[in-house]
Amino acid sequence: MTDPDLEALLILQEADLRRKGMEKRLELLPREMDAIIARRDKLNASTAAAQELLKKEELAVKKCEAEIARLTEESQKLQQQSALVKKNNEYQAMLGQIADNKRKIGSLEEEVLEKFDKVAELKENAEKIKRANALELRNARAEFEELLAFSKTVKGEIAKAVADRPALTANVRDELLSTYNRLLKGKEGTAPLTKLDNGCCGNCHMKVTMQTANELSKGKIEHCDNCQHLLYADPE
Repeated sequence: MTDPDLEALLILQEADLRRKGMEKRLELLPREMDAIIARRDKLNASTAAAQELLKKEELAVKKCEAEIARLTEESQKLQQQSALVKKNNEYQAMLGQIADNKRKIGSLEEEVLEKFDKVAELKENAEKIKRANALELRNARAEFEELLAFSKTVKGEIAKAVADRPALTANVRDELLSTYNRLLKGKEGTAPLTKLDNGCCGNCHMKVTMQTANELSKGKIEHCDNCQHLLYADPE
């Protein structure tokens, strides 16, 4: 005759193992969320870095343009002042300064043209990175929100499982339930109640004694001789 507690204990164990699985999954969520946040920060940093390179080059262009404007203004003033200078050496010095400014302006204008090309290249690259990262950011945000929703669902299911557990334990005798609960707190993922498999314990896979096997064949719940887990035999 099968132990009257067996069916109730199997139902309880199925619910408990499912709850423990959900709890384990819940423990992993913060790490997954942190990984998504780190990915988001990396994408934002990548976008910002590309924009910073662009701004740096644009600023360099503005500095060149400002220097060209300064040298041009200075040359114009020198040109005006040279008409009023009477001494030849002062006049020649002014002309020399104007000529030097002209050379500097020519060099700066060439530099500006080169930087225009660089700015265009950096701008295109920054836009490309921004578009690509924007897509990845949307994906990351969706994943994060999905994990938040999943976390809420799992917490609700765990709370329900905890609330429903007393009703599942009501049909299991106290002594057996106490042993079961102790085993449930043991090694992660191990089922307290396991089926005899070809004369061996379904948990430790060691052969049980003939006496234990005989008791199990009568439909009783017994302890494994080796690991002390609860054992039952298939009625068939």
